[in-house]
Amino acid sequence: GPILMNNVRCRGSEAKLQDCSSMFGQNSSCGHHHDATVSCATIRLRGEITTHSEGRVEVFQNGVWGTVCDNDWDISDATVVCRQLGFQRALSALGRAAYGQGTGPILMDNVQCRGSEAKLQQCNFTTSRDCGHDEDASVSCATIRLRG
Repeated sequence: GPILMNNVRCRGSEAKLQDCSSMFGQNSSCGHHHDATVSCATIRLRGEITTHSEGRVEVFQNGVWGTVCDNDWDISDATVVCRQLGFQRALSALGRAAYGQGTGPILMDNVQCRGSEAKLQQCNFTTSRDCGHDEDASVSCATIRLRG
């Protein structure tokens, strides 16, 4: 299809991409090999019996969704997850696949957050070598959301 935007420059305060300065609809030497992609979600809650504020923690890395192992999983880690999802705080950090076993890779193990990090991926962690989906980590967050 046609390339609709080229040389897009945003300040960060725009409500939508079209509000950014760009060469909108203008011909250019840009090809589809320069197409841009965006992934907004890097963390989500899933599981068998979940609400919007609780579930198995899943992270998005390198184009794949995967789970987090419960080794060293505690309330500081859950606090970071809940805050990243827009909740005020964590109510509990759960292990042993409390919301059911996930599928796919186990992308994070031995997570150690201080509790002040903005994102779970900023915490210290290892890649899983000794974890199964029966050890998937979960959270329960306070239902008061801070944003959207």
